[in-house]
Amino acid sequence: MKSTTTSKAKTFTIFDFLKAIIDTKPTFETFTVEQKKAFDKYMIHRFLSMNPKYIDIVNYIQGLNIQDSKKLYEVYCFMIPQSKNTYSAYIKSNSKKTLSPEVLQHVSEYFKCSTVEASEYIQLTDEKWLENILVTKGVDEKQVKKLIKWRLN
Repeated sequence: MKSTTTSKAKTFTIFDFLKAIIDTKPTFETFTVEQKKAFDKYMIHRFLSMNPKYIDIVNYIQGLNIQDSKKLYEVYCFMIPQSKNTYSAYIKSNSKKTLSPEVLQHVSEYFKCSTVEASEYIQLTDEKWLENILVTKGVDEKQVKKLIKWRLN
């Protein structure tokens, strides 16, 4: 008894398209209609921009404002050099950490700024920087460790 099932083309994910652009570089015509519909220009831009080697290329291509998926795919395939095993780490935004009002107050007094600006400064820096500011403001060592621990939670 013969099997009459037909092989269905694989539904492409963003990672399949990225591999096609970076590694295999097949022509856009080789994709099925469903695969072509799955091509998301925004996500392609977003994921390719996560790789520092491609940031300038992605920035330039986004400036061209290419609306046609086929043209965008072809431009990326042309401009991005072929490479195997390219890893692009997906950069996640940092979740907002709760900051101690006391830490905010010390940092805002140190820089003579608002607590909103102080919060931004703290988010952009590391523990050592914050520790130095708190010590400069006269906070004792045990309290500094406690306040920094709060920041990390």
